[in-house]
Amino acid sequence: MIHAGDLVIDRERFLVTAHGHPVRLTFLEFNALWAIAEQDGRVISYEQLAESLWGDTTPDARRRLAVIVSRIRAKLGDQADVIDTVTRVGYRLAPSLAA
Repeated sequence: MIHAGDLVIDRERFLVTAHGHPVRLTFLEFNALWAIAEQDGRVISYEQLAESLWGDTTPDARRRLAVIVSRIRAKLGDQADVIDTVTRVGYRLAPSLAA
């Protein structure tokens, strides 16, 4: 289980809660959020994240990842800033929220 501010990500139950309320993520969105959060504030590169989600890196991986992260942020509402974009590199758990 990973805590980031008021966000809780429970891998065993595939459950995300924000302020104690469930956030409905798709399987792919959940896995992307988990892959980012489990880095404990370190950056996960676009290539590493694509490999984690799809088993390989495709030419359009960055665009696909951007769409997935955008959807996650929209569903997280005021907790959206938990995902920090590192331009040209990848994503990480926001430094102020990393354990």
